[in-house]
Amino acid sequence: MPNTTSPVVFVIDDDVRLRDDLVDYLLGDGYEAMGFSSYEQSLPASRRIQPTLVVLDLGLPGMDGMEVCPLLRTRWPEVGVVMLTSRSAVEQQQAGLQAGADAYLAKTASLALVEATVASVLRRLKPPTTSHDADPVDANVPAWVLVEEQLKIVSPHGEETVLTVNEFRLVQVLVQARGNSVSREALLRLTGKVDTPSNCRNLDAVISRIRSKTRGITRAELPIRSSYANGYAFACGRACDLAD
Repeated sequence: MPNTTSPVVFVIDDDVRLRDDLVDYLLGDGYEAMGFSSYEQSLPASRRIQPTLVVLDLGLPGMDGMEVCPLLRTRWPEVGVVMLTSRSAVEQQQAGLQAGADAYLAKTASLALVEATVASVLRRLKPPTTSHDADPVDANVPAWVLVEEQLKIVSPHGEETVLTVNEFRLVQVLVQARGNSVSREALLRLTGKVDTPSNCRNLDAVISRIRSKTRGITRAELPIRSSYANGYAFACGRACDLAD
């Protein structure tokens, strides 16, 4: 099991020589680096340990990088993503960034430049919110329950509200944060959008719509707490996700 006190970097690239060279270079710089030839191959390891950052090839066997990046954002909203690819056209770079990548490098980049980019992205990532940010949980308070297969949230008194796919994903991420704040930037990445004032306003409107929808059906207030600086948190009582 890797020492998770150091940043964990997954290198997903089917070019074995480049992958091994980059993993060795990152290990030498103190990262916990692990190499995989495809996204599918990384799944067993990802069930044991969460990556802090993923160096992601665009042209992968199986699911390609453009498909994988949104999945990473959904599973780990705060993960850093550096796309490393031989496709250097401006349109490809724009598509990669729009898919959720933090940086985009050509495979001709030196190992030192890749490492410097990894370090730069990690510096920009917000550190995980410590546990004291979470509200205390009262085990006697009934839970809100998420049912992923039916995209619904069930109030503590049993009333059910059906959400859209994007609405459900937002609530699910907040619930899985277990009371800790999730930044607006991370929530926007989940929906495939960049952190702009317009998109932040749209996100706030979506959260407001979710609250209004659940309130209208359940007559209970969905306990999502907002903070302009820190984003949102599922703040009060308990919640459980039947997908867990």
